[in-house]
Amino acid sequence: MGAHVDLDLALYASFSLPLFKKEGECWVKVFGFGRGTRVCSDGGLKCYGSFCSGEFLKYITGLWIDKERGLEELEARAGEVAEELVNDFYCLGVSASPWDSFAILTSTFLSRNTDYHRNTVRWVRAFLVKLETLGESEDSIARAALSTYMEYGSYQLQQFVEVLDGLLAVARSVPRSTDPAGSSAIRKRLLGVKYLGPKVADSFILHSGLDQSRAPVDIHYLRFLRERGLLKEGYVYPQKSYCARYECAACPISRRCVYSHARRLFKGLNGFVQTAAYVVGKLGVRSCGDLSSKPLRAKLSEAASF
Repeated sequence: MGAHVDLDLALYASFSLPLFKKEGECWVKVFGFGRGTRVCSDGGLKCYGSFCSGEFLKYITGLWIDKERGLEELEARAGEVAEELVNDFYCLGVSASPWDSFAILTSTFLSRNTDYHRNTVRWVRAFLVKLETLGESEDSIARAALSTYMEYGSYQLQQFVEVLDGLLAVARSVPRSTDPAGSSAIRKRLLGVKYLGPKVADSFILHSGLDQSRAPVDIHYLRFLRERGLLKEGYVYPQKSYCARYECAACPISRRCVYSHARRLFKGLNGFVQTAAYVVGKLGVRSCGDLSSKPLRAKLSEAASF
């Protein structure tokens, strides 16, 4: 690949993380499409396996988002902020997997109100391991989901069992390629699922590689926008009751909604900017140069352990 990508960092910040494990300097895809593929970084990025196409690597590394082209669309203060991030986080990509829609949706749904790296990743991996034994029929998926809930007992897993049919139906309708034009319809279908709100919907759309302009509004992004002077008082979180009924342009709260505001500011770089804001907030780093710290490298690698 032509650009430098820190795969440890890209996967740490991605909802595709549960599909991989770390072996030495390599990340191995252990679930889903491309299973068995090894992507290694030891001074350069190398891929081993029959799935090592340019498209596969583009999504895994996060280079499906063209940062330089994205910067050309931005204006004023938003452009300045985004350019600074692109320069500081030259090694960060938004890792996605268009081929693993159900697994990515499972990961995003189970991330609600819990520690993603400590709990969600473990739950998703346990669920996928059970699927390997039981098979992937609808009955087997239901049995694996129930078994995972019985093992861990979280309310997120209990709700996952309850809405499993709805999640499967949406995941199976998602195109396996970048489709910004269709992301609005997918978002509305997702918001029709009980317990599933805008944050989960937008996380799924971004990390399944559908639309780089859609990104979840979390506390890290909110803080980032405020600190950069891009968010005044009076803005509100996106609300399911509105998002499920309206397109952003027609929504009554669009002008004061953080989600709509961020999309207007950063356009096709919104997903990258949100991911960088997450890394800044979660890891306390300011640039790729900070990643040489041994404790930080250990933290990134720890997230990969089973």
